[in-house]
Amino acid sequence: MMRPSVLIIGGGPAGLTTALRLSARGYAVTLLEQGGELGGRLIRSAADAIPPVFLGCHRASLSLLKTLGTARHVRFSKGINLEFLLRGDRTDRLHRPWVPAPFHALLSLATFRGLPFQDRWRALMLLERTWEGDPALPPDLESRTADEWLADRGQSEAARALVWSPLARFLLGDDLTVVSAAMLITTLARCFLSARRNSGIAIPAHGMRHLLLEPARAQLLRSGATIRLGTAVNQIRFDAQRVSGVDLQTGGTLAAEWYVAALPHRSLYRLLPEGALARYSYFQQLTGLTDSPALTVHLWLDRPLPGPRLLLLPGKTYHWMVSRPDGGPTLVSLVATGKVDMLDKPDRELLEVALHEVRSAFPALSSARTQEYRIVREPHAFLSVKPGTAALRPLQQSPFLNLCLAGDWTDTGLPATLESAILSGERCADAIHMKMEEGR
Repeated sequence: MMRPSVLIIGGGPAGLTTALRLSARGYAVTLLEQGGELGGRLIRSAADAIPPVFLGCHRASLSLLKTLGTARHVRFSKGINLEFLLRGDRTDRLHRPWVPAPFHALLSLATFRGLPFQDRWRALMLLERTWEGDPALPPDLESRTADEWLADRGQSEAARALVWSPLARFLLGDDLTVVSAAMLITTLARCFLSARRNSGIAIPAHGMRHLLLEPARAQLLRSGATIRLGTAVNQIRFDAQRVSGVDLQTGGTLAAEWYVAALPHRSLYRLLPEGALARYSYFQQLTGLTDSPALTVHLWLDRPLPGPRLLLLPGKTYHWMVSRPDGGPTLVSLVATGKVDMLDKPDRELLEVALHEVRSAFPALSSARTQEYRIVREPHAFLSVKPGTAALRPLQQSPFLNLCLAGDWTDTGLPATLESAILSGERCADAIHMKMEEGR
């Protein structure tokens, strides 16, 4: 019996997830990646584009790593908390007390000294109403910025700058004045107001190449999948209500029964023929999506630092940093999101500022020397979840019966993170398999 064939365009986490799930179900999978290695935007300049940080609510990501046998490297520890570097370079952390959800989050906020008491009280009332699903919450949250909404709820300018905006940068990849109130609220609720384990934090010592990319490649090859690197698609061909094949830039056409486009929205749009763009608003809406940039500086320092740490950096040039042991030296990664101007700054300036902010946060590293560094500039790191974006994000099933879309930017209900990418890949695999079962 012939195995059903699937052609997946794009070797990032969304495409890899779809390939892994379908190959495990017996599909003949061909994966095309135009770059020289798998990973898409996960890997740049031989380093993670964004340092891996897993939250307990990242169920799809953790499930995939368990399938690959690497979940053991992602250890959740009660010693890792969300820390804020506050005025005077003092740190305070959001502890996770051992009480049931959502009281763990409410108690954590009540004892958090980074907010004045009045702001804490108002924030507690806000979180309680969110957890209870208060119908009095305004229905237009998707059309308002998070900053505007928080100001209306009595959060002071200082509270928004010192706590809420750093949280938005870390969780959503952009500033509080840019992201929608709806996305901030749903993300906070998912991470901090649901099951207590969902707010756990894990900072693995290994990067995504070790955790995901190499094991995924090995498993796909063992299952008989075909991986073609350095293979770029020129156009997707359509015939009536179905995809009939893909034209390669090097010439020739590949065909399959099912297709998954696991590409950035900008790249996908360029592969679609004018007829599909003109006929379907599903594809036309892609032009309304915009991205937010990110810049990451990885520093390998010659001084040890106990345990992994995650710090949010209000008022600093970089917005958050992660430290993790690296078998001797300390690896510190600093991330700035949503700041286009930083992409053009010279390496020397970026390094000087990064070292200054690391030493402010970690006095134990004040005399540390840089053994190695990597700077990753990514102009299109995250989908910008500004107001109105939710209506533009497409479902995974396209108007064409045998074409699905995968990617962190598709409609998953999540911000455009690794978790969103993996979840979209899961949904594509499920949709294809369900249609195959219905057709039998």
